[in-house]
Amino acid sequence: MYVKNLKKLRCEYFESFFRLLSEAFPSIERRSYEDQKKLLCDNSYNIIMDNDNDNDEDENITAFIAHWEFDNFSFIEHFAVDRKMRGNGMGTSMLKDYLKRCNKPIFLEVELPKNDISIRRIEFYKRLGFHLNNFEYLQPPLQKQHDFLPLKVMSYPQSVDEQEFINFKNKVYEKVYKINK
Repeated sequence: MYVKNLKKLRCEYFESFFRLLSEAFPSIERRSYEDQKKLLCDNSYNIIMDNDNDNDEDENITAFIAHWEFDNFSFIEHFAVDRKMRGNGMGTSMLKDYLKRCNKPIFLEVELPKNDISIRRIEFYKRLGFHLNNFEYLQPPLQKQHDFLPLKVMSYPQSVDEQEFINFKNKVYEKVYKINK
C-alpha cells in the first residue's frame, strides 16, 4: 500500500501542479492558468500534493487534491494522480488520508455515468465511502468559452437530502464559481 505525508502546495510547485491539472482535466473542467494561480491567495482554497520522492527540492508533483473548506462542508474540486503513477494505490491512500483528516461532510463533482471511464471513476469513489446523489447539477463554466457542464455530485460519508444539496450548490456557486443564486 502506498503511504506518504501530504504537503500543502507551495508556490514554487505551481507549474508542476498546473501541468498535471491540465493533463488530467479537459479545459471545460478547469480554469485558465492565470485564474488558477489567483486562487492560491484565497484562504478557503487549498491544494495538498505529493511529489515522486521524499526530496522537497523535487518539484514534480505526482498527485494532488485541490479543495475548498467551508464552515459546514469541504468540496474537492480536483483530484488527480499522474498517469504513470496510477494503479499503485497512491490515489486511494491520498484520498483515505484526506477523509480521515476532514471532520465534516465532503462533496465532489463527477461526470455523468455514460462511459466505462466515468463509471469506473464513480465506483472508485463509492469504494471509499462516497454516495452518488440523484439531483440534477450543472457545473458553471470555469472559462468564458465554455457552457454549463452537466455533472453529478457525490457526498461523503452519506448521501444528502434535497435541502443539503441546495445548500451545497448555493455555496459552491457563490464562492467557487462566483455566480449569485
